[in-house]
Amino acid sequence: MKMENDNKMMPLVKRRERQILSAAQTIFAHNGYRRTKIDDITEHLSIGKGTIYRYFKDKKSLFLAVYEHGMRHLQMTMRENVDPIENPQKKVSAAISTFFSFFDQHRELIEIQMQVRSEFKEDYRRVSLALYADYIVRIQDNLRNGIKMGFFRDLDVEKTAETISATLHGVLQSFYIREFSSEGQQKQSLTDRTDAVTALLLEGLLKR
Repeated sequence: MKMENDNKMMPLVKRRERQILSAAQTIFAHNGYRRTKIDDITEHLSIGKGTIYRYFKDKKSLFLAVYEHGMRHLQMTMRENVDPIENPQKKVSAAISTFFSFFDQHRELIEIQMQVRSEFKEDYRRVSLALYADYIVRIQDNLRNGIKMGFFRDLDVEKTAETISATLHGVLQSFYIREFSSEGQQKQSLTDRTDAVTALLLEGLLKR
């Protein structure tokens, strides 16, 4: 009987957790980690502190959970949009488009990412390396497949995959510096950079 009741409660538990993460992301992004209090989040959601602590041990745990949840969402979105594509060239284009589009739709996560890197470097490395280990292999596999199929020229797959990853994250960081540090905040779009970055990368990849 207890197991049956637990199963019935799962959707509510997950829904409440997502609500907390969503509210926390907005408040952390706006106020910053250090200025944010758990009270800010409970007041926003009209819940008691006990509800927060039922899911997260403390403010740091909640903050890192927001970051990890967002990055897992990015990982899932990339897989859904890119993995089904068989053409290696189109797969590169889809990956770039999906990456920029995702962060355009989740701009708060850019701020959270920068805060985590500043406040908790080891946790940032831990989460980033786990995700990197997954997607860098996917980039490498696509490059090898593209070379084999005759789309891409013969190149150093490992170094090229690192360069593609660094380019995307470099554009993201540049966007953050320009947009989030100015009064004209969020007037530009990451998606507007898709064609330029795609052309730049593919020109170096394509076989002549």
